[in-house]
Amino acid sequence: MSSTDQNAMKLGSIKTELLVAWIFELLVVIAWIIGFVLFAVVFFAASSLAGPGGGIFAGVGVIFGVFLLILMIPSIMVFRRTGKMRSAAKKGDIARLKSLNSLGWAVVALIFTGIIPGIMLIVAHGPIDELQ
Repeated sequence: MSSTDQNAMKLGSIKTELLVAWIFELLVVIAWIIGFVLFAVVFFAASSLAGPGGGIFAGVGVIFGVFLLILMIPSIMVFRRTGKMRSAAKKGDIARLKSLNSLGWAVVALIFTGIIPGIMLIVAHGPIDELQ
């Protein structure tokens, strides 16, 4: 079998793995956004009801809101990077796909977007490296 045929077979499975990772990352990003919006609504409703002692409550709420935003940023970055990888795989741009392939980003995905996207990126890492 020629290297072109092998690359085509590997690209097929890589596309599937990246699609699964991308879908689950999308779900996580949507969950982060919904969670942040719900937090903001509850925070503002509760702080308006807190009365004169609401200053401490507001300070804690702002710190927690910033913490949520900080945790959301890596999820969005991993989602965008996986989207770029999917696009490169669809186009057959092996050089771009290899340049975006990184175990470090797979670990970031594992931590911030969950088990399934992280594992799918780790599983796709080997075949991407083997592409010629």
